[in-house]
Amino acid sequence: MNGETITDKPRRNVILLAGHPELTVTWSRYAPGEEGPAMHVHREHTDAFYVLDGELTFEVGTAPETVRVGPAGFVAVPPHVAHAFRNDGEADARWLNFHAPDKGFAEFMRGARDGRQVPWDSFDKPADGGLPADGVTLTAAGGGDLPELLVRPGHGVVHVEAGGRRLAVQT
Repeated sequence: MNGETITDKPRRNVILLAGHPELTVTWSRYAPGEEGPAMHVHREHTDAFYVLDGELTFEVGTAPETVRVGPAGFVAVPPHVAHAFRNDGEADARWLNFHAPDKGFAEFMRGARDGRQVPWDSFDKPADGGLPADGVTLTAAGGGDLPELLVRPGHGVVHVEAGGRRLAVQT
């Protein structure tokens, strides 16, 4: 996988594939039991996931609701909706993660790798729980078509468009 290595550990890999103001894309692999960040919200961007292999479990919304997503599944979490994710499956999970617009995510990832704290558009779950999960886009297969982010899988490639920036990510 070509890109900029952020994390390369036996149980977790993260590669920054593209970092632009309009869109940042990462490729990740988590072993069973690995967890992403605790419940959090973004105020100015959509955080989206396209599962390539395995399964991810998401917690979304104020309650929160639990959603399991397998290969070709797509989840897009809009601003102010609390969310977290983890690999509860028995196999490695691989996915693409999209931040549209970037709002500092690429530089945050580089900072985390390099031992620097970099502020960006991520905040603890608010006291009121944030917005409900009904704003989350979830498809079992086929990507997503949102005003701020278009994700279309093809044969061995995922086409992505955000803010006029178009990318083709080989899977």
